[in-house]
Amino acid sequence: MVQLSFLGAMATVGASGVLVNTGSEKIVLDYGTKIQNEDAVRKEPPQFPLPIKERIDAIFLSHCHLDHSGGLPILFKNSHCPVYTIDVTKPLTELLLRDSLKISKEEGTPLPFTRTDVKRTVKNFRAIEYRKLIKVGSAKVIEYDAGHIPGSAMISIKADEKIILYTGDFNTIDTRLLKRASIKLPKPHALIIECTYSDRDHTDRKKEERTLIKLINSTLANDGVAIVACFAVGRTQEILLILDRYGIDYSLYMDGMAKKATTIINRFNNRLRDQQALDRALKKVKYVSSQSERKKLIKQPCVILTTSGMLNGGPVAWYLKKLYKDRNSSLLLTGFQVPGTPGRTLLETGRYITEDVDLDIHMLVRRLDFSSHLGRTQLLSFIKLLQPEHIFCIHGDHTEEFARELSDLGFNAVAPVANNRVFNI
Repeated sequence: MVQLSFLGAMATVGASGVLVNTGSEKIVLDYGTKIQNEDAVRKEPPQFPLPIKERIDAIFLSHCHLDHSGGLPILFKNSHCPVYTIDVTKPLTELLLRDSLKISKEEGTPLPFTRTDVKRTVKNFRAIEYRKLIKVGSAKVIEYDAGHIPGSAMISIKADEKIILYTGDFNTIDTRLLKRASIKLPKPHALIIECTYSDRDHTDRKKEERTLIKLINSTLANDGVAIVACFAVGRTQEILLILDRYGIDYSLYMDGMAKKATTIINRFNNRLRDQQALDRALKKVKYVSSQSERKKLIKQPCVILTTSGMLNGGPVAWYLKKLYKDRNSSLLLTGFQVPGTPGRTLLETGRYITEDVDLDIHMLVRRLDFSSHLGRTQLLSFIKLLQPEHIFCIHGDHTEEFARELSDLGFNAVAPVANNRVFNI
């Protein structure tokens, strides 16, 4: 008998973590923190998955985003075990974990681990390849391409003649950056599935691309500056490839942690849909490396790709303080804005509000949908294709409603919650 213990991401997004007890091995799938993106500034102490008291035989990490990886150093304070993941995930995870320590120090919200713990964690990473079998005792584990960000993986575990498939975050449509997730998968006995957008579909992607280009061209025609706020890993590179596809004949800059993330991703370009595309696009980009450069470049029409994606901090805050009165300039948000973040507050009130400032924004502000998660229609199609015997709905704000809907369709579905989170299969 295999036992699944859900440690986080129950009826919410964040702090992902699952413990799989095969009867002889204990395998952890992700161990994140409760934040929504890699460059969010913490206003309160972050939340982590429930603690693990058992000895862990192996960890499989689906991808680098902190809501899946941000708690890993806690597990390595007093012990160690291999962390299996696709190669590019190691340097990206190290980048984000180090940045989380930097932000925690700046915000005065200490994390329950140190830089030494991060080093110890990264040292235990083991690079594996998609569709290659890894044995952990009697358990057989295979990772499949999840199509979410470079290196993202769905994780299949075969134990006691049963197959458990953990999707992590995944996407079943092609993007400019990545191929869609693998759908040639073994039929799972139990499917642990992310439900981030179980309640809605995304706007047509090609339409969003055309809207982005139209807004940028309009801004430049008015001699303005187009600030494009992006998440550092995945989104910045996707937007860059969109701009390149439509032709970059204007001054284009990249600022913030996205520079390091892009450099890492381009080193592992075999993980991309087109191995040469990012390299070609980067030839048209200038990296911003100092405050004096920022002051010079905003004096002329240009486009700036910068973090943070939800306006929590980073270079975008500096640009907004300088340009907020400029009606010819624009701020283009390329991802979901979590309630309570400065980005969401700006969309709702027209004001950019942080601990330091309260600005009435005169720039054009628009949010566009370039999500790297699949939408509701694709989610239902994926489930119907696999026909799993058991479904566990996690990583979403509407998991309980979605589980009930799946039950009405004839599936054996449940949304784990704090008082009902351990299941035998």
